[in-house]
Amino acid sequence: MDQQSYPAVPYASPMPPPRWNGKTNGFSIASLTLALICLGGGVLSLVFGVIGLVQSIRNGDKRGRFFAIAGLAINGILIILVVVAGVRAVVRDVADGPDRDAAGAIRGERSIALRDLRAGDCVKDLEEQVGRSVDVLPCTSAHSSEVVGIFDLPGATEETAEAGCEQRFEEYTGQKRPDGAGYFVFTARMSELGFTGDDGVLCFAHQLTGTTAGSLKR
Repeated sequence: MDQQSYPAVPYASPMPPPRWNGKTNGFSIASLTLALICLGGGVLSLVFGVIGLVQSIRNGDKRGRFFAIAGLAINGILIILVVVAGVRAVVRDVADGPDRDAAGAIRGERSIALRDLRAGDCVKDLEEQVGRSVDVLPCTSAHSSEVVGIFDLPGATEETAEAGCEQRFEEYTGQKRPDGAGYFVFTARMSELGFTGDDGVLCFAHQLTGTTAGSLKR
């Protein structure tokens, strides 16, 4: 069959990419801005970075491409740092072992959450503690405070919480606080420590000055 009898098929040239309009891609700018302001920017910065990078490559926006890559790089570095910190924390916890021994006593010096405190725990330096964790250690080591009681008291006021701690102190030590003692009973309500809705009360025997070693438990 004569091939010349067939009509020629016109060649369709590919559509040229859209030309850059001279403006830096907005998604790229947003990605870098969020990454810088929010120390990583989170998911939104990552999404904007990917969109901005694709669009900038497509239309030849070199500045937009740079901004998008920079935003993604900052997010990537932050993710790596978070992962490394998490791995180190896990490795450290595994190496240190559980917080307590079989009898429930604190094993070595470590930081634990306020919610995990128990009567009999000793705090290294109560006045230096911030946030929702405290540095504890065996009571045989030098410490400023000893937990003498923990209880729940719905609607606790300062007066009722203090009265409850005085009672726990007597139960814990087997005696009333002697005159001239080098410590006082310090009361801390969990609701005042940032735990909204928590009715817990912490009772400490806190040294007036310096530190002590040993336990007040009878």
